[in-house]
Parts: sequence; structure tokens; C-alpha cells
Amino acid sequence: MTDWFFDDDGDLSLLDGKVVCVFGYGNQGRSQALNMFDNNVEVIVGSRSDLSAEQARADGLAVYPIAEAAQRADVLFLLVPDEVMPDIYEEAIEANLKEGDTLVFASGYNIHFGYIKPPATVDVVMIAPRMIGKGVRDTFLSGTGYPSLIGVHQDASGEALARTIALSKAVGSTRMGVIMSSFEEETVVDLFAEHWGFLYAVRRAYEVLREAGCSPEAILLELYASGEGVETARAYRDIGLWHQITLHSRTSQYGQEVVAALSPEQEEADKRHLRGLVDNIKNGAFAKQWHEEQQNGAKTMSRVRERNLTHPMIQEERKLYKTLGRISE
Repeated sequence: MTDWFFDDDGDLSLLDGKVVCVFGYGNQGRSQALNMFDNNVEVIVGSRSDLSAEQARADGLAVYPIAEAAQRADVLFLLVPDEVMPDIYEEAIEANLKEGDTLVFASGYNIHFGYIKPPATVDVVMIAPRMIGKGVRDTFLSGTGYPSLIGVHQDASGEALARTIALSKAVGSTRMGVIMSSFEEETVVDLFAEHWGFLYAVRRAYEVLREAGCSPEAILLELYASGEGVETARAYRDIGLWHQITLHSRTSQYGQEVVAALSPEQEEADKRHLRGLVDNIKNGAFAKQWHEEQQNGAKTMSRVRERNLTHPMIQEERKLYKTLGRISE
């Protein structure tokens, strides 16, 4: 059984006398930094001179250039985007690490794929919130907390796990609970959730219903634009994916559970596709592809984005959202 840890398992005294630095004061970085600050942890921010640095100062936190912040810190939260993290680490952080420091990642990506290789003298741990940045702060303030995956990649101090649980408590996650995982597992499930194609599935449904003569407005409102799906997602979260089915009409229940079920052959064909996605992640093919795309100026991503945003569905979506008052001209 997987290990869970809660507030009673975290000892904030392990952070006494420690300087915690957050690198990347965006949605996640700001929320985690403020949560730790409210828990009386000594928090500083490592940042270039930009708007995020101004925001950190306005929030009452000390801000230092990245290299200086790395020198001052005992615990370093690397919360910058995955694609720029290796360069920032190599340029300003690596040379300033001290024996006994703790590197904290919110994603397993760069460690798992070897883009960052820390020295053997530091702890390398992960606290990966299963929550958007705004929710990290909001659930802390409300007292509910949010779940996270945690992991220990390297235990130089002999107390890396205890430090990880203490830091998880400091950022407000042990209130709901953190689950023992690994850098590899977090990477696989995170990337898989992004790769399995929900957006394209919705668009295919739109195209088929248009072929059937349904209006764009009716389709979009039914598929997502009404906001009903937000309430359904809350029910998934609160009572469970299948248990929430009873909140729907009997006709809906029959359609979702009986009509929507694939045949065994169709199920296996779909699983073969999904297994291919997992293999592509595990064998490093995706990481290599994404790295090459970045080196090429993200031209393919830009081209695909432009194509997606000029699809007829998006044109109809914009018209509908103007009618609903969600966007202006």
C-alpha cells in the first residue's frame, strides 16, 4: 500500500535556521512561498529583475539575484518552467550549492530525464502539487490543503524524507495529504495526462455533430461552454468518477454507462494507443522530441497552435463567448 503523510507527520522544527529560496515567482512559486512565509519559514526569492521580483517585494519577501540567492539558501525550490530550468541551474545555481543543501522540484521531468544532475552532496526531493498555483494558496487560506506527490531521488543528509514531509507541511499540502511517489512516476502520469488527447477528442465530437446538422452554439454549450462540466468535475472530485453518475438522469446514466462502453476489441485498440504514449514517455522519445523542438525555436508547436486556433470550431466559440459576455470585441 502506498504511504501517505499528513500534518502530524511533518516536523517544521527541521526547518529552523534554514533559509528557503523559491526560484520562479509565478503561480506556483508565489503561492508556495507565501504559504511557507505564513508558516514562519524564512523565505527569500531568487529572481531576475522583472515583474515577478517586484511582486515578491510587494508581498514582503526579500529578493536576490539568482546566484546570490542560491548561495544564501539551504533549501532551493526550483519552480521555473521545465524547459528553462536546466540553463538556469547550470548558469547560476549549480556552482553555488553547498554540502547539505536540499533541492526541491515540483516535477520529476529534469531529474528523471537527466537534464539536471545534482552533486552527490545534496538532497534531491520532489513536492509535486496536484493543484494549480491559485488553488495552492486558496486551499491553504481556507484550511483544506491540497494533495501532492512526493519523492526522494537522492538522500545525502540521511533525513531527506523527513525534510520533504516538513516542507510539504510548510507549503500546506499535508493538510489534505501527500503520497509517496517517485520522480519517474510523477513524470509518467503528468505527461500522460497531457498527451492522451482530450482537446482533440472534444473537437472530433464537435465535427461529427456539425456533420449531423447540429448548430455550433448547441454543440459548444453541450460539450463544455455552458460550464456544466465544471460542476460535474467537482462531483468527480468529491464523490468519485462512477459514484457521481447517480446525479444524472436515468437516461443519462444508461447512455454513459451502457451505450458509451466500447467492445472488448475497441477497448484493446484504445489501450494499445495509450500504451504507446506511455512507452514514448518512458523510453525518453518524447523528452528528446521536445528538446529538439525547443532548439528549433518551437516552430512546430507554433504552426500547430496557429492551425488549431483557426479551426472553424474556434471561430464559432469566439462568437458564442461574445454573445455570452465572456469576451469583448
